[in-house]
Amino acid sequence: MNSQITRLKKAFLFQGLPNEVLEALAQKMTHHKLTENEVLFRRGDRGDALYIIDEGRLKIVREEKQGGEVVLNLCGPGEAIGEMSLFDQEPRSASVIAATDSEVLELKREAFFELLDQRPDVSLVLLQSLSSRLRFASTYIQKAIEWSKKIAEGDYSIMEQMQPEQAESDEDKAGQMLSAFFQMVKGVKAREDQLKQEVQKLALAIDEARRKQEFEELTGTEFYSKLKLQAQRIREQRKDKS
Repeated sequence: MNSQITRLKKAFLFQGLPNEVLEALAQKMTHHKLTENEVLFRRGDRGDALYIIDEGRLKIVREEKQGGEVVLNLCGPGEAIGEMSLFDQEPRSASVIAATDSEVLELKREAFFELLDQRPDVSLVLLQSLSSRLRFASTYIQKAIEWSKKIAEGDYSIMEQMQPEQAESDEDKAGQMLSAFFQMVKGVKAREDQLKQEVQKLALAIDEARRKQEFEELTGTEFYSKLKLQAQRIREQRKDKS
C-alpha cells in the first residue's frame, strides 16, 4: 500500500492531498500493465474510469478513415487520462495507446464518487487539474492557428526547430504534438508535388504519342503520297535542267 501511495503522490491530479486521502484512493485503485502498442481504450468506448500513468508513456490518438492515426497528446508518468468521463459519462473522445511498456492506476467512477462523499476537498484538486488541461488546450489551439498560417505560406521551418526531447512547457508540448500532424501534412504535399510532376511527364508523353500518331495518319493518306510523288518529279525536272 505504501508503494501505491508513493505513486499517487507523483500524480499531478492528486498533488497536495494528505496521506490519509491518498491511502483511501490507493484502496480504490487497480494497477494495470500495458505492453507497447497495447490499447488502453478506444474512441467511442464507455467512459467509466480515469487512469494515472505510473510508468511509461501513453499517446492519445484519433484514427483516420484510411487507417492511420494523428497523435493529439503524449502523456508520461504522473499525468491523468480520462478524468472527464468521471463527470459527463460520455463515450471516449479519443483512443489511448501505450507508446512504450507502461503501468497505469485505474480509478472507477463509482469509487471516485464514494471518495468525494468522504473527502469533498478532493474536488478542488481535480478542478485545478482540469484548469491546467484547459490552459494547455488554449495554448494548443493558439499554436495550431499560428502554425497553420505559416504552413499556408509554405513555411515549414517551425517543425525543423522543434526538439521533442525538450518539450517541457505547455507551448513546447503543444508544438511537439502539432509537429507530428504538420509533418504528415508536409508529406502529403510532397506526394502531391511528385504526383503533379508525374502527371506533367505523362501529359508530355501523351502529346508526343498523339503528334506521332497524327503524323503517321497524315503521311499514310493517298493525298500525301501524291504530294510526295509530285515533289519528287519537280526535283528531278530541276536536276535535268541544271
